[in-house]
Amino acid sequence: MATGSGFVINARRQLIRSIAITLAVSGCSSLLLVVILMIATQDIAGFAPYLGIIALGLGGSLATLALLSRVVLWKSVIPLAVGIDGAVIASVFFLPEQTLVALPFLLVPLMLICLGRHRPSTLAIVGGSIITGAFLASFVPSSRVDRVVIGDALPLISGIGIVTLLIVIWLLSDRLLAISDQAVALADNRAAEAEAARRQAEEAQRTIERQYAEQKQLLDLVSLLETPVITIGEGVLLAPIVGRLDSRRAEQLTQRLLRAVHEQRANAVIIDIAGVPMVDTIVAQLLIRTAQSIRLLGSQVTLTGITAETAMTLSHLGVSLDELQTVRDPQEALRVVGTHPAHGKR
Repeated sequence: MATGSGFVINARRQLIRSIAITLAVSGCSSLLLVVILMIATQDIAGFAPYLGIIALGLGGSLATLALLSRVVLWKSVIPLAVGIDGAVIASVFFLPEQTLVALPFLLVPLMLICLGRHRPSTLAIVGGSIITGAFLASFVPSSRVDRVVIGDALPLISGIGIVTLLIVIWLLSDRLLAISDQAVALADNRAAEAEAARRQAEEAQRTIERQYAEQKQLLDLVSLLETPVITIGEGVLLAPIVGRLDSRRAEQLTQRLLRAVHEQRANAVIIDIAGVPMVDTIVAQLLIRTAQSIRLLGSQVTLTGITAETAMTLSHLGVSLDELQTVRDPQEALRVVGTHPAHGKR
């Protein structure tokens, strides 16, 4: 993606190219016109200065056009600025009566060199233009206005005006260009800050996703530890339950047992509730529902770990576990499973 500074530099380059092309076309047209006049009037000596003046400006324009795409901006402007200054100086020397017309053209190199944003070359052109303008102002012909002779003062007045104009134009163009550069730099900084913020947001998102994945793995591990399924014999699974059994844990236990029974083609499942602190109606219903789901796969379900307190509580609550085969502990359950006629036949 191009930066704002690159865009501005390219825009200035296009502006200088347009000015150089305009001056080159104008120079070619003027050169052709002068040649025609020389041929028509046979006055070669009279038109020779015009040819030299035009050639200076035309040569500078063509040189700038050739350098624009090869060197830095301020260097490519130098030939055009030198060509215009040379044409102005030559026109004043050869045609003093055109001095007031030629001197304002000193502003063109000043503005062009300012576009290059190169402080040393700009200061050099400003100083050179001031000195040149003040010097060339002395060539202004004398004149009378309202009976007051101002011929002697005219060069000084013209020089002061030209110097003032040069300084004002330079300050104005330099300040405007500085403001545009600051605005572009500010825009680039904001874009860089936005890009950095976007990268930080992406990094934060990746961190959150990584933490989420780690938490999910931790939760899966906790779930596995909460409802473990252990193979304790051929075709025999043991599911010890420790802690309070709620609907969430019962769902996890059922899913894990069904998956294990299906994958291992287990014949018997032993559910040990010795670690369950309290077995009430809800817990009993959850166990019965789990056992029913397992039996649908053709596996025998045996419940172990019922304590005397649990048996008394279920009796008082009127809860019946007739649908479940119950024994005292897993060892006894293994003996019962081992004598079951379906054991080992799947």
